[in-house]
Amino acid sequence: MRLARFRTATGTRAFGVVDGDEIVRLDRRVPSFESLLAAPVLPEPADERVTDVTWEPPMGDHAKVLCCGMNFASHAGESGREVLDRPTLFARFPDSFVGAGTPVVRPTVDDSLDWEGEAAIVIGRAGRHIAESVAWDHVAGVTAMAENSVRTWQLHSTQATAGKNFAGSGAMGPWLTTLDEAGRGSWTVTTRLNGAVVQHDTTDHLAFDVPRLVAYVSAFTPLRPGDVIATGTPKGVGFRMDPPRFLAPGDEIEVEVSGVGVLRNGVVDELVTTGSTT
Repeated sequence: MRLARFRTATGTRAFGVVDGDEIVRLDRRVPSFESLLAAPVLPEPADERVTDVTWEPPMGDHAKVLCCGMNFASHAGESGREVLDRPTLFARFPDSFVGAGTPVVRPTVDDSLDWEGEAAIVIGRAGRHIAESVAWDHVAGVTAMAENSVRTWQLHSTQATAGKNFAGSGAMGPWLTTLDEAGRGSWTVTTRLNGAVVQHDTTDHLAFDVPRLVAYVSAFTPLRPGDVIATGTPKGVGFRMDPPRFLAPGDEIEVEVSGVGVLRNGVVDELVTTGSTT
């Protein structure tokens, strides 16, 4: 089952199940997207079907988005880093992501926006201090993530927060695929820049697998339906090319996760406005 959040042609926020080229709206009989993640329901004949939508990231309205850095030894190696004994985590704000089909934004203050394709899990069942042995029971499904980075700002200090949280710099979606269809891995992650493959690996090569990440994260913060854990990017980022290659307006970036689909986004420059509104 593919679960999605979107806006209709009239701008109404909604959620539902993707069925071929249509989306079956479930927001009229399910209280929230988080409720759907916790207890997926099947479409009924009376449910409205729509086709003209704008995708939104398939996460909760107030999601915690936690990302694991250097989780592929290949990426750690190209970055001159080592995989540590425990996961290296950082947080992203929900508004740093757009949905599939909406261009990611290169910020006006820096042009070092870099691609990072990843598989990310979405939590379906709340928990704290979750044991690795039952971690999969708390996962609703898997989605594709373009966990992009503004490299210069990421390297301003030893903390990556600034470079990871520019508004609209990353993407997620188009939907999440539940585990009964996507399985528990291994998932293949492929990133393409303008049609050319730049990253390709499988989650078999993660240093810290999904159960380990769920257990580690839930040891310090409660996990709720709609929260997201990104599993890490493989080697092949633009920053490590010679010379470095960063995303620019007109580029198209694709992240494909096997069993899920393709997350596709263009790239635009940030539209800067002066002043503020109240």
